[in-house]
Amino acid sequence: MTVNETLVMDGRLRCTNGRIVTPETCRFCMHSRYFIINGTACRSPALAFCLRERAGKEVEVTRAAAVGCAEERGDGYASIGNIIS
Repeated sequence: MTVNETLVMDGRLRCTNGRIVTPETCRFCMHSRYFIINGTACRSPALAFCLRERAGKEVEVTRAAAVGCAEERGDGYASIGNIIS
């Protein structure tokens, strides 16, 4: 799995499908792996539902400078809600 970092500029970033989104959107995406906040990689809240990588700490995604994303096909956002429902 490849993880690409996408920079956040003025509170927004470009999703892999080309749409402009906020880091809040990435918080609920199954492809997000981490958020860079103050130079530190913090695991994505979406990983709280991943049996292999379990993340449980609250992350201030609005302060993110970059987002680590594992989406490789260009499909973009995929809700974690589809997995847990």
